[in-house]
This record gives sequence, structure tokens and C-alpha cells, in this order.
Amino acid sequence: MKTLGPRYGSAIKKLSYWWKTRNRPSQPIVVTHCGKLGDFIACLPVASWLYKTHGDKIHFVLAKSFGPFSQIDSLLMLQEMTHKVTLVDFPVVDWEKGGEPYVHDPNQFGVVTSEYYNLGFRRTPRRFVPEYVAEEHGLGYDPEFKLNLGDYPFTDEILVGDEHMLVEVPHAQVLDLSQDILTNARRMAGARESHVSQSGLFHVLDWAGVTPTRVYIYPHSVNIHLFTRRLHEFEIVNVQRDVRPRN
Repeated sequence: MKTLGPRYGSAIKKLSYWWKTRNRPSQPIVVTHCGKLGDFIACLPVASWLYKTHGDKIHFVLAKSFGPFSQIDSLLMLQEMTHKVTLVDFPVVDWEKGGEPYVHDPNQFGVVTSEYYNLGFRRTPRRFVPEYVAEEHGLGYDPEFKLNLGDYPFTDEILVGDEHMLVEVPHAQVLDLSQDILTNARRMAGARESHVSQSGLFHVLDWAGVTPTRVYIYPHSVNIHLFTRRLHEFEIVNVQRDVRPRN
């Protein structure tokens, strides 16, 4: 993947954003997203850039219809940038390219704000996702962003993120997907072996700096190199079975 260049963390970019927003009162910045989970996690460097550039925390307003968002509160509230997490009834009709439509005015859904950003995919991304998403709004992304998982124990567990992966790793235990995302991410991070498909949990681990034992790529998976800066660190296993990850 080519070098992305300095402009997304540059002083000029930050000054431009500050100048445009200099007269607005200090208040949380609203960031909306309609899913899916991996797409949302890849947008967090943009939210982090907003927080670091302006100093105001982020109010995440997410689509209630996307199930995993009901399990994300504890993970987001652990991040320094987060002010609040709210789920609302954004009308989402298509999940093939992330949640669409993704452009909604949060004021119409009970979240009063003068500054908000609808983060999502206007088209299928063809380059590094944080860069692609930031570009739509004239923003930057935080190249140093790292998800905080807090403390977790190290165990002898051998885990897979989805039940369909037992074909590849039959000796493993399947995560309890009724648990919240932070609980499962910590469990994966501390396990002796952690096997993931390119689902939302992979992206959580990746942005937390956790390297799974193996990453299994199934048909219909999106281009992994658009979502990670650490592709060279993963042991990739390409699987020729038509299985779609959970999220």
C-alpha cells in the first residue's frame, strides 16, 4: 500500500478545521454511523482526530437497528475521546456496503447539536478507509489512534470468533456472542490462541494493537488491506468456503 502522505495529520489541516469551527460554542461533537462494526471501527481514527484537533469529546450516535451497536457502549466509553453513546432509529435499508443510507440529521432523532458528521461509505472504498472517510468531510484522521481495551488476564483458551470457523479450528471454543464487544475483545486478546475471520472483532483487535494467531479470509470478505496498517503482521489463511462473517 502506498504511503498516505502527511496531510491527514498536518498542521495545515488542523488549522483549517479550527478556523471553520472557531466561533461555535464548546460542546460534544456528534459522529453518526449506521454500521457495520468493522466499518465503524475503521472510522474511529477520524473521530479521534476531531477530538484531538478541537478538544471537544465525541458523542457517538449509532443506528439502533444494527445489533452489535447494542454491545459497544462499554468499549467506546473506555476511550478518552468519548462523551456519550446514543442509539437511535436511523432508517437503514442496505448492509452490503455498510449501513445505508448513512446521511442523517441527528437533530431529527432527538440529539440536539450544531456540529455533526455522518461517517460512512459514499462509494465502495478503494484506499485506506480512515483516509477515505475523512476526505468526504475535509477532515483528517489520527495516525496514532489505538483502541484501549483496558486490563485483561492471559489464559490458556483457544478461541474462534464465529461458530462457522470450527471447520478450520475444530479444537477451539466459540466466543459467547451474547457478551458485549469489550468482554469478547479482552478474552481474545488474552487467549493463548485467537482465531478470527475478517469480522468486526478482527477490526477491534487490530486497532487495539492485538495480533490474532490467525486471520481467516472467506469468500465475499472485503479487501483487508484497506482496513489495516498491520497486514504484514498477520498470518492470513484463505479459505475457499462460501461463509459470510457475522458482522
